[in-house]
Amino acid sequence: MNSEPASPAAASSDADRQSTDELQKALGDDFEVMRRLGRGSMATVYLAKERSLGRLVAVKVLLPGLADDEEARRRFEREAKSSASLVHPNIVQVFRFGRLPDETPYLVMRFVKGRTMEERLKAEGQLPASQARKVLADVTSALAAAHARGIVHRDVRPANILWDPETEAAHLTDFGIAALLETSGEEATRITKTGQMVGNPRYLSPEQLLDQDLSELSDMYSVGILGYELFTGDGPYEAKTNTQWITAHLTQDPKDLTRMRPDIPAEVAALLVRCLNREPKHRPSAADAARVLSGDPSRTGGQSQARTGGIEDPATIDELFTRNVPRIVGVAGAAGLGLIGLSGTLADLDVLPRVVFLLTLPLAACGVMAATVLGWFHGEKGRQQSNVLEWLLLSLIGIAWVMASAWIIFASLST
Repeated sequence: MNSEPASPAAASSDADRQSTDELQKALGDDFEVMRRLGRGSMATVYLAKERSLGRLVAVKVLLPGLADDEEARRRFEREAKSSASLVHPNIVQVFRFGRLPDETPYLVMRFVKGRTMEERLKAEGQLPASQARKVLADVTSALAAAHARGIVHRDVRPANILWDPETEAAHLTDFGIAALLETSGEEATRITKTGQMVGNPRYLSPEQLLDQDLSELSDMYSVGILGYELFTGDGPYEAKTNTQWITAHLTQDPKDLTRMRPDIPAEVAALLVRCLNREPKHRPSAADAARVLSGDPSRTGGQSQARTGGIEDPATIDELFTRNVPRIVGVAGAAGLGLIGLSGTLADLDVLPRVVFLLTLPLAACGVMAATVLGWFHGEKGRQQSNVLEWLLLSLIGIAWVMASAWIIFASLST
């Protein structure tokens, strides 16, 4: 009698038991391997209990097919070193690094009970505004701690964020392709070969796509993408394929977040738009973003003031440059001075009446003030929202110009 071949499910179950047994032997008596939690693109994750402390841990084992890949091993080991060096309530910490008998590396990590944000978004769609803001606050707080240690995550996306429903906290994980910045602040140490794209194109910053030097502000671009997804269930660009996403990162402006999600706080919407600026220098730091998202001015720990020489509100200074106000005012001022100079010359030559020259003075001054207001509300590319304050300021400037011009004309007619 011929025996029936084993079914794929049975074969898979046997393989799981064999892998679990091998892992248990490697961990020894310190841990009890309980079951497999899941499998990703690089590793299999198991649930285990640390016997001495009675706590649950996650054991992450590099997939057998990648164990012989030198670059995969380097990323895996980098995750161990990066995560182990960071102690933060919103970072999944690594407790132990080791190797199986066949040299396959594994990590023993903090266990977070809950799903990834990617799983939540697929199952539920957009999050409630308050919870989306809480997730972003936790993630940016974790990034601020990593950046302070010179570590850039490089792969911030929903799949690498765990949500604990019991504590209602988000936890950033998977520092496998993190890069350590040079302490001098110069070129970042690269983990991957030049020209090789690592990570999901949907979340990569323009500088990552162009293989340029990275800083911690690259992570903040990914935070912008993440924010759109948490608040709207969709990305900031009209893109579906990887090629479309790459093109969008390099050429498109983000969609109007306040129209997609009217209940989003204005300061959060503005922050996410700043994160998506193609120029890294115009993006907020993780510490400043955490401060805005948490509503706690002390959350940055004074780092922002140190960067700006003690100015109390560095976010306002950043906003001025982000919205191109200095550039717009400079152009308006130069145009005003040119107009004054031209009219003055023509008046001296008796080509124009003297009163015309005098009228250019309030025109130039009010023009600069109007340019300042327009720059603040519309200078940042992609943000074109008018409000009552803008119209009030422009109206006051217009009234001042009319009154000054009328006085000049009246004075000229009286002499």
